[in-house]
Amino acid sequence: MALFSPTPVLSIVVPHLGNDPSFESSLVSVLENRPRRCEVLVCHDGSYTDPFDLGDEVQFVTAQGNDLPRLVSTAAHAAQGRLLHVLCDGQQATEGWTDSAIDCFEDATVGSLAPSIADADGKRTRAIGWTQSASCLCAPVAAGKRSANRRDRAAVQGAYLTASFWRTDVVRSLDAVPTAGNPLVAAVAWAAATRSAGLRCHSDLDSRVIAGEAFASSTDLDAVTARHLQSIAVATGEQSAWQGGVMGLLTNLHRVGEWGSAWGRLSAAWADAAFQRKLRSELPHAAAAARMASESAARPATLKMPARPTVTSQVPLRRAA
Repeated sequence: MALFSPTPVLSIVVPHLGNDPSFESSLVSVLENRPRRCEVLVCHDGSYTDPFDLGDEVQFVTAQGNDLPRLVSTAAHAAQGRLLHVLCDGQQATEGWTDSAIDCFEDATVGSLAPSIADADGKRTRAIGWTQSASCLCAPVAAGKRSANRRDRAAVQGAYLTASFWRTDVVRSLDAVPTAGNPLVAAVAWAAATRSAGLRCHSDLDSRVIAGEAFASSTDLDAVTARHLQSIAVATGEQSAWQGGVMGLLTNLHRVGEWGSAWGRLSAAWADAAFQRKLRSELPHAAAAARMASESAARPATLKMPARPTVTSQVPLRRAA
């Protein structure tokens, strides 16, 4: 038996969100391209019955709910790897997609990483992460482009939760951050906490993931999601709800489909007080915990050896002649 068992560096989490075809598409792609020294965790709410008898290949983790932020948080506490990769909702892995991503975390300032999400034929980019500005919230970066450039990468503020890499200890520290059970809200709130901890999101174009059929719709903002996202900006002091709402309306006058999200941003001025209070209460604690987790991970591991007892010789000492 080996003296040391190979502890996984990476824990790949494939959450089951209720859509079996999308879940199976993501899981099969992971198992077909499974990297070395990794474990695969399937997190679900207890409803998944493992019809393919995958118990020897994956570890099943049961959560008290089926929203993505809760599933990811639960899996993080069960994970053994120092890095956590989330892939779900039909997003598919490709050969070697984790290699460069793992290397990027050698930089101690990297708290999360956004892979490049592309069309099935690889000709167009869907997103290399998300960004926010006065006129947009959690908007995909480089969407529709054949290739992203340096400016696109610099614009990335966070990774979409359905295809993202994280430091495991950092995710564990974000349990109390309010997300409303929404993956977009979680992505932005978690990014805000980690940014306050001095960590950043890195965009890695060499880590390539194929977008699922529902990816485009998953980045659309309804009024409630927009309100919560604007509340995060309010709670962190980045932008007032009035400013965000007015800018959203003015920049989207010709896009009728965006009026709902613009109104949602504006409504954060009066309709999301409880969510904002919780954000203001929990984000500083989460940032402090994330900072502590990252600093602890950066310190070299040491092996404490037991003190060796002093042995008194039973042989009488003789004076030299």
